[in-house]
Amino acid sequence: MSEVQDAVSERGPEYTVVGIVNDGAELNQVVWDLRKLRISGEDLTVVLKREEPDQPEPFPEGTRYIVVPNDIRGLEIPIGFAAIFALTGLLFAFTIPGIGTLVFVFFIALAAILAAGAFTRVGVDPILIDLEVPAEDSELWNDEFEKGKVLVFANTDDRQTLRPIWEALRKQGADFYIVERRLEPQAVSGAILRWAGEEESEEERVVGAQEA
Repeated sequence: MSEVQDAVSERGPEYTVVGIVNDGAELNQVVWDLRKLRISGEDLTVVLKREEPDQPEPFPEGTRYIVVPNDIRGLEIPIGFAAIFALTGLLFAFTIPGIGTLVFVFFIALAAILAAGAFTRVGVDPILIDLEVPAEDSELWNDEFEKGKVLVFANTDDRQTLRPIWEALRKQGADFYIVERRLEPQAVSGAILRWAGEEESEEERVVGAQEA
């Protein structure tokens, strides 16, 4: 145990450069430039939103990225409960006039809360909450994400690497923030974690199995 603790203390602090990048050519160039700086593996994570989350991204092989689905996936349950609460409220209102009105108002309120929650755009908030990002930064990053921007998390324990990282981001017109701790996003709340290059391997295995 002491050897592990000594190794951690010798490694020193870690930093995360969080970039807010335009989707498309700028994003792809940022990823390539960061890979040239040897920021790869779990030290580099791209978080983006896609209507078709199963489509592979044109990143260098081995790039870690998280896709937030931009569809109605997962809304069936809350919408179904909202409909049940609404119908139950109407049933009480017509069958038990004395207390039915109060029950109707209660169930309609529950239905409205569920419906509003189902159709509220969650964005990248659950991932940022999981990372314990301060509320002010989380709100700003989520707003930019909802406007179509992509979040890039680049981790390093070498302070001298910070400047080349933010220069790579700034060269593509990206905003960036430096956090004095490691931020490694995880796929939560319906998001999907992928590694570039693995999608093609999976497709080849499926095709091979079908041909056999």
